[in-house]
Amino acid sequence: MNIMKIIIFFFVILTSKLHANERLDNLTCYNKSKSNLMEFQFKKENTNTFSQVYKKINGNFIVIGEVVGQKPSSFILFEDKYKFLGVDFAWHLDRNTRELKPVLLSEGTIKLNKIPEKFYCKFF
Repeated sequence: MNIMKIIIFFFVILTSKLHANERLDNLTCYNKSKSNLMEFQFKKENTNTFSQVYKKINGNFIVIGEVVGQKPSSFILFEDKYKFLGVDFAWHLDRNTRELKPVLLSEGTIKLNKIPEKFYCKFF
């Protein structure tokens, strides 16, 4: 009987910790020549929609913005507030072709001479 109580206790502890963890999806992207790498994480809500976006900068993931638009099995549009300071910039991920394209939402105090190149991505 005591063994059964111990098993139930550990089962309750393990399952409660699983529900407390945030669900994150990882995305790794390369440019065409594979000379530039970007890594993102998407925080997934209970409804299977993404909310916050994290980007790996200097070995650590930091919040770079919010998902501003998405359609399941189609696309994700998310902010990148640290790519260009003073510019409203976002990335458009086509979930079918796995292409990550830059999107200039609006120019602020800075005018961009060159927009970033397209990347190719893998979800993990």
